[in-house]
Amino acid sequence: MQLQELVKNIQFKGTPDNREISFITYDSRKVKPGTLFVAISGMQTDGHEFIPQAIENGAVAILSNGRSPKTKAVPILQVKDPRLAMSQISAQFYGNPSEKMNIVGITGTNGKTSITHILHHILQTSGAACGTLGTLGFQTPSGMVSTGFTTPESVELQQMLQTLILAGVDNLVMEISSHALDLHRVDDVEVDIAVFSNLSPEHLDFHGDMEKYFKSKLQLFQSLSNTNTAVINLDDPYAQRICSATSAKIITFGMNKKADLHPVHTEFTLHGINAKLQFGQKTISIDSSLIGEYNLSNIMAGAAAALSMGISISKIESAIKSMPPIPGRMEHIPCNCLGKVFVDYAHSPDAYEKLFSNLVNLMDNQVNIFTVFGCGGNRDTGKRAEMAKISEKYASFSFVTTDNPRTESLERINADIIQGFSSDSYTVILDRKEAITTALKQMNENSILLVLGKGPENYQEIGTEKIPHSDIEIIKDYTNAG
Repeated sequence: MQLQELVKNIQFKGTPDNREISFITYDSRKVKPGTLFVAISGMQTDGHEFIPQAIENGAVAILSNGRSPKTKAVPILQVKDPRLAMSQISAQFYGNPSEKMNIVGITGTNGKTSITHILHHILQTSGAACGTLGTLGFQTPSGMVSTGFTTPESVELQQMLQTLILAGVDNLVMEISSHALDLHRVDDVEVDIAVFSNLSPEHLDFHGDMEKYFKSKLQLFQSLSNTNTAVINLDDPYAQRICSATSAKIITFGMNKKADLHPVHTEFTLHGINAKLQFGQKTISIDSSLIGEYNLSNIMAGAAAALSMGISISKIESAIKSMPPIPGRMEHIPCNCLGKVFVDYAHSPDAYEKLFSNLVNLMDNQVNIFTVFGCGGNRDTGKRAEMAKISEKYASFSFVTTDNPRTESLERINADIIQGFSSDSYTVILDRKEAITTALKQMNENSILLVLGKGPENYQEIGTEKIPHSDIEIIKDYTNAG
């Protein structure tokens, strides 16, 4: 595509010509001949510092906010917000693929991945070709691809949408993070159905406070038109504000009997969920291997979205019954140790409280809970002690260890965590593998071990590197060694 054509719908200063653009990137390391390089400011680095390197690597045009070196080697177009411009030109470059798709965007603090997994399974088993995009990666007809972000940057996102279109897939269920909304990653993605799961303190290191965090999420629902649908969790305190702010058709779900989709009967066990849901004059029977009330909420979210897409109740019931475990979400890992072992991605106080309280309600009073957990580095420090308090409240013993420390010191992270303990019912073992195996050795037939924080991740972020690591594989290796 010619540069003039590519930038015709954005405001800029500069003089584009008719040179051909064959690639767009914001990463100077990926620049190749024919590239338009977009200089954006990241959390750690500023792309404007890499403009000379991009030109040296073959960039034929630059998009920047004006902080660029003077050069006549290539056209430099100045824009007010490079991220915003990158979203617009990326959609244009890849042929505005979202216009040709049915896209369901799922946002909220907890439950995004589970709802994505549930709705994807409903659509697939109903005969609809469907992709997914989120924490677990990018699901295409040829398999799952790791992305590194819950919601990728706009240029990769538009490329992924085009990939699905070319593969004949016209449905996408995607997680939309608050970061993505604030950083214009989804500005030029036409979302048809937006789902709100819940909101609790998270990412406050980025947003500053809960009101700003909420307003980030709200952007998704404010972008909807009256031909779109908003699926809202009526149990959440923020639900009414979202309902009032959107122009979309609204379907509510929740334990609240005022919700459009709500349970009239529930039975929760360690083996799963049996429930009857009411939707108008219709009843939906739920038989699922997922555990806990919070997962019934996730099921209702997926079912409500499916109903809005015209999927029949019988197909929804059948899909939920046949649905496999969600990777790293209260995933039971068979183990030759005594007791039961679960791996879960929970990494916030609200997720901890929901997980523990639901589990305790399902257990015999004689059961002891052990936990292995840590907290991510370079993230919200305020939640660390709160997570320890919740672990101490429900667990007999906690093994505090390493999560993804990134560039923050382990000592500082764990010092923040242990401030939340009021007793000595914990120990600190920095090596995560050692912490898990030590906990496994402590178990008896009345024990449940929760390994929390990383879920299905196969790495740890230590320093600036990703080191291979899998909680699930460590547990399986322990079993095989036994």
